[in-house]
Amino acid sequence: MPEANEEVSKVDKMRAITDYINRAGAAAIPDSQRKKLYKLSVRQCSVMANIRRYTQQHPEGIPMSILAERAGMSPSAASHMVDSLMSQGMVERNQSPADRRAVLVTISKAFLALATSIEKAHQNAIEELSAVLTDEERRINDTVLNKLYAAIAERGGI
Repeated sequence: MPEANEEVSKVDKMRAITDYINRAGAAAIPDSQRKKLYKLSVRQCSVMANIRRYTQQHPEGIPMSILAERAGMSPSAASHMVDSLMSQGMVERNQSPADRRAVLVTISKAFLALATSIEKAHQNAIEELSAVLTDEERRINDTVLNKLYAAIAERGGI
């Protein structure tokens, strides 16, 4: 732990908070699923997170083209990644009802329950950390988070 007078960068503080929340999520993973999830690459986890975030607003699924863009991959690489995740039972690929040429990707029903459990553990960790804040600090924190989230959304990062 840093000394009281030692400066910790904002990046390190954000990483420490994120790591704390992620550890809570990892603890929520049943042993039966742990081995399967720990085999995922960082890139696969990023793709899964992109799918999950997008489908929370658009339950029909994320178009493959948008997934590729958000993951920083070529459409072909994204398609291969989705194929790999499908073979592991983590995502589903469906034809868009609006455009028969478009492919929509969602979290599989089987994996959705686990993802929801992990997200609940994340939320509990956030609430636990927030307990050290006053009501006014929580209000300010919520305002700041909403502004930062809006800035990311405006840049197309969500």
